[in-house]
Amino acid sequence: MKVEELIEKLQTLDPSLEVLVTSEDADVVTPGYLVRPFEIYDVSAFNVELSRDDARRPQLAAATEGEGRKFAIIEISSNL
Repeated sequence: MKVEELIEKLQTLDPSLEVLVTSEDADVVTPGYLVRPFEIYDVSAFNVELSRDDARRPQLAAATEGEGRKFAIIEISSNL
């Protein structure tokens, strides 16, 4: 999803709502729960390099300006 797509979707909502990010991914959800909530605590832009580890899980690493790709990064926390 691109920033403009996210903005379009958010503009259809009440702007006074708090935002939570959720996951149903089995690798993220705490055993015994169906979904795990996260709170957004920062949004910024960084240059990163994307790759996959031996188990094919996505990874990212910081890259210097002009290297990698620039992404909008939404930092989340499970400490609600």
